[in-house]
Amino acid sequence: VLKACAALQSLEFGLMVHDKVIKSGLGSDAFVASTVVDMYCKCGMMTDAQKLHDRIGKQELVSWNAIMSGFSLNKQSEDAQTMFSQMLDIGLKPDHFTYATVLDTCANLATIEIGKQIHGQIIKQEMLVDEYISSTLIDMYAKCGYMQDSLLMFEKAQKRDFVSWNAMICGYALHGQGAEALKMFDRMQREDVVPNHATFVAVLRACSHVGQLDDGCCYFHQMTTHYKLEPQLEHFACMVDILGRSKGPQEALNFIGTMPFEADAVIWKTLLSVCKIHRDVEVAELAAGNVLLLDPEDSSVYILLSNVYAESGKWADVSRTRRLMKQGRLKKEPGCSWIEVQNEMHGFLVGDNVHPRSRELYDMLHDLLDEMKLSGYDPDSASFAEVDEEGSASEQDDLLGMVGG
Repeated sequence: VLKACAALQSLEFGLMVHDKVIKSGLGSDAFVASTVVDMYCKCGMMTDAQKLHDRIGKQELVSWNAIMSGFSLNKQSEDAQTMFSQMLDIGLKPDHFTYATVLDTCANLATIEIGKQIHGQIIKQEMLVDEYISSTLIDMYAKCGYMQDSLLMFEKAQKRDFVSWNAMICGYALHGQGAEALKMFDRMQREDVVPNHATFVAVLRACSHVGQLDDGCCYFHQMTTHYKLEPQLEHFACMVDILGRSKGPQEALNFIGTMPFEADAVIWKTLLSVCKIHRDVEVAELAAGNVLLLDPEDSSVYILLSNVYAESGKWADVSRTRRLMKQGRLKKEPGCSWIEVQNEMHGFLVGDNVHPRSRELYDMLHDLLDEMKLSGYDPDSASFAEVDEEGSASEQDDLLGMVGG
């Protein structure tokens, strides 16, 4: 019953079952307690899940796996890695699921050095033959941008399922190697591996990166005619991006009108983003209006629209858009980037002054920007400009925005 609550993310019913577990005296059973931990994790209640995990008398591997998987699932990868270290400290031996979860957190945080250490442990324990582990390693290297290592793992894999193929195609597409992604997809088809929805999302993104409109339309058509896959919102969003970049926002807008269902905020924001490339203010304002109809609290639409105005040189409209955002008390989620130094993660936010060496960092950023300009590169800072009511740009946010990007 607890597993059903977890699968359905039914917290209310899960709490009732947990109450019954306590009253029946089964709360001390390690397996039952671990299942309760998993239920809280799947429902997003990580604080409660960790408290319960900490109270378990004999913490079995299944409980550690549940809490680590929960942190990873809820985008708290650093906490998952901390739990992994604690688990090793008490002498528990990881299994396939443990390693796969930790590798997934390495992919999320791009902590390649930790990932390589885990890879070494997997080799020592002769787990590379496991298909699940192999696919996760391919995915980890790909998401960290180490495509050569990812390809090496892929070629060495004893058996490749669609997860491995998707990891390679997505990795190439993610890192701007669209041509390589499309080559990998062609190879996948030649080896008679059936692609799924996720495969085609990556393929369409790759077409967008390399500007191949005709190929993108062909693959989109192939989904339904050859593989009998119904395009989902993500696929339509990719097509909006492809059409918008290659033929312009108006063509993408016409495509949205042919969709079999109403466009969601993601599709309208995709259209809004390509408007910046073509400096199409009219379509941008239409797209922004549709996003706000769907989600009036979405602050990102103001940023995207402001970028279109800035790219078009409409600074009065940039200032007006920022004022509207402030008046609505909407705040942009600050951009964040991480860097790993000596196996320790350091996070930086846009406009961050909290770091003890922030002054030194800003001075270094100024020097780097000067060197870039001396080398002939004049960064396009229009889309990073934080404009106040008088229309002046915030230098700090501009610099950190470029670095964070």
